[in-house]
Amino acid sequence: MKATLLASLIVCILMMNNAPAVGAGRLDANATMALSDKNRDGRIDREEFHQRMTEIFFFADVDKDGRLTFAELTVVEKVDPEALKRADRDSNGNLSLYEFMFVIHRDFEAADKNQDGVIDFEELRLLMGK
Repeated sequence: MKATLLASLIVCILMMNNAPAVGAGRLDANATMALSDKNRDGRIDREEFHQRMTEIFFFADVDKDGRLTFAELTVVEKVDPEALKRADRDSNGNLSLYEFMFVIHRDFEAADKNQDGVIDFEELRLLMGK
């Protein structure tokens, strides 16, 4: 199912310390919130989430061709090749920004447990498994 296709990737993406990169590494929920919450209201809204995911897409796109290959995705997180195949709507072996965002935004909906349109700190902690 596409909604759970890259679910493990979203956790890794939100936790990455990059874009702008000073060095990759995993962050805790507090640091992740601080990095993703652009307006500092204690919540990650859809726009902030979209901005963060776009940054990550272009960071992960090592060859800067506007597409994520399986090899590029596995640098970020362990990804099942079958999951990539299901997300690849045009079956060309990689993900465009559109294909990537289509899956990632479904993951946002799943993470937003109370369906208020934002990921609050508790939802982020649940998403990160802490």
